[in-house]
Amino acid sequence: MNDLLKKIYSEILIYEEDIISINKSTDEKVAELTAPYQQKLSDDEMEQLKSLLYAISLSAEQTGFEVGVRFAVQLLIKLL
Repeated sequence: MNDLLKKIYSEILIYEEDIISINKSTDEKVAELTAPYQQKLSDDEMEQLKSLLYAISLSAEQTGFEVGVRFAVQLLIKLL
């Protein structure tokens, strides 16, 4: 089921307006978090840092989606 939920998230939901808004917010947060390192790290190191932060964010978003779907399904089962 995990693979199915990841596929739904990555191929369908990622284009939803609220997900686009979340991604914009993530971009702003990554820029804010990496700004202090702009002068301390090389361009390659900055890209690696940003990639790491984006990977963490994506993983958290996907996990949150999975938990939300499971909660919704369990709630529906209990209500029926």
